[in-house]
Amino acid sequence: MRTISALAFTILLGLAPAGVAAQEEGRPALSEDPDGGQFLFIPGIGKIPLSPGMRGLGPAEPPEHGPSPRAAPKAAAPPPEPPLSAGERQARDMARLFARLAGAEDDREAQGAASAILRRWAQSGSDTVDLLAARALAAEQAGAPTLARALLDYIVVLSPYWPEGFVRRARVKASEGDVAGALADLETAARLEPKRFDALEALGALAEKAGDKKRALDAWRKALEINPRGPEAERGVQRLRLEVEGQPI
Repeated sequence: MRTISALAFTILLGLAPAGVAAQEEGRPALSEDPDGGQFLFIPGIGKIPLSPGMRGLGPAEPPEHGPSPRAAPKAAAPPPEPPLSAGERQARDMARLFARLAGAEDDREAQGAASAILRRWAQSGSDTVDLLAARALAAEQAGAPTLARALLDYIVVLSPYWPEGFVRRARVKASEGDVAGALADLETAARLEPKRFDALEALGALAEKAGDKKRALDAWRKALEINPRGPEAERGVQRLRLEVEGQPI
């Protein structure tokens, strides 16, 4: 029995050849019963049934498919972008509005973009300054320019880098006949914010009334570059171009 077990073990490991020829030569062979079962025939010992699926001879056949490849690790998701600050959001929104203004296909679209820009410019970012500006506007509309100007003087001291304060004070100064003061305030506003097309349009109109037509033409042209559909700037350029520059040679 010990010899048989060793021999069977050797055969099950596939170390002995198989087949009919092996039976003829007196060596163990793998055979099948008529009912499909497999057995080992060992001369001098007889049949040794094999369990289903067991190979008694030869190396095991490789599986039809190799081991499933390991799934590639998923790429790490990019880190979320940091949220925009209030100033960054405002700059982004203004850039979009100016793009709309420059590429407007009709006057209605241009007017909508210009109005949205003016509303944003009217916000100082300070509750105190906004309150004073509201009272100054109320005084101006009520026919009290002296009070309005006093409030606006205080505003430009509190917020010297807010162009809107200078634009509003220029309007009040012009209504009082202080043309030089109004022009100075409009120049300041345009210097603080070069895209203040409203300040440039007011500057052009006021300079033309004051007789400084070259200054007016320059202001009209700058305004028109920012707001190509600004009707006042367009008419101002058409009106003063030949008068200031003459007929091209």
